[in-house]
Amino acid sequence: MMKRTLAGLFGLVLAASLGWAGPGVAAAAEKLVLGMPVKPPNMIHIPVFYALDKGIFKKNGLDVEVKFFRGGTATHRAAASAQSDLDASWVPAPLAMSGIAGGSGLKIFHCMAFKNEAQVAAAPGIKSAAELKGKTIGIEGRGGYSHLGALATLESAGLKDEDVKYIMTPPPARVPYLIEGKADAVVIHVEQVLLAQKRRPGVTSLGDIWKLMPNYLYGAFIAPEGKLKSNRDAYVRFTVAMIQANRAIYKDKKGYLESAKKWIGPLYEGHDDIIEKTYDTFIKERLWSVNGGLPKSSVDWTNSFNAKLKKYKGDPPTYEQLVDAGIVKEALAKVGETEPGEN
Repeated sequence: MMKRTLAGLFGLVLAASLGWAGPGVAAAAEKLVLGMPVKPPNMIHIPVFYALDKGIFKKNGLDVEVKFFRGGTATHRAAASAQSDLDASWVPAPLAMSGIAGGSGLKIFHCMAFKNEAQVAAAPGIKSAAELKGKTIGIEGRGGYSHLGALATLESAGLKDEDVKYIMTPPPARVPYLIEGKADAVVIHVEQVLLAQKRRPGVTSLGDIWKLMPNYLYGAFIAPEGKLKSNRDAYVRFTVAMIQANRAIYKDKKGYLESAKKWIGPLYEGHDDIIEKTYDTFIKERLWSVNGGLPKSSVDWTNSFNAKLKKYKGDPPTYEQLVDAGIVKEALAKVGETEPGEN
């Protein structure tokens, strides 16, 4: 248990959402354009939308506009484009690291969920990772989020890439591919596993990726390094807002469910139990960050994992090249830190 409990912190967070913005907040709302993967958003991403719904960004002097893309790879590509109008983006952390090493000009500055929130869902009759041998797994591409999750699952059973077949599936197609039998297994989010089990009885979950890869950094907020320097206060306030939103969500189940139902649209209509069960899993497993969300051990492990997969042409980038740790430090100076070690 935290010495400073989330229950105690919730009062401060609630005050923030009702009108306290903290020191240094600009009088007029400052526009920030945020890139997010997939629409409707995944439930692990709802803190961004909770912050919008509860006015937490506005109370921190920010007018945040969300632009959606077709998955993490597309979001990262847009963020790295010379023509990008994105001020920040949420992307798979290993992809961000590869881009930084390749000269993308971006930098990681915060993380709302650093654990790899995903599960491996398999067709009826497949009850263990070992039974994936010779089977077809749907991924978005080698080295991507779903491929790495699949690889971790295979390795837990002593299997390798060459022991399975892969089929390319964009994020929106993974659940349909599993339900329709086009893939024997896919790496999908918790709520998607529950939905697949309803639509195709017998679908099994072969493992939680956050347990199979406990040090894997799932996702991260990135921004152009130049903007982080020139408009630093805005990014500190954005980070403050995300920390406040995450802390509030741990106690505000009702508010979270309202935002989740609003933003995921008709996809889970009539399946309120799925939304609630997913929230309960996230809370139990502590998948949302309550401080900076960038434990150095996870950054270093994921960086080394990228190097192992030969994602870098030269030497791996250093922690300092990947992360602007000062943003989180300044944000925590405004909102306080929970018990050390609680990311």
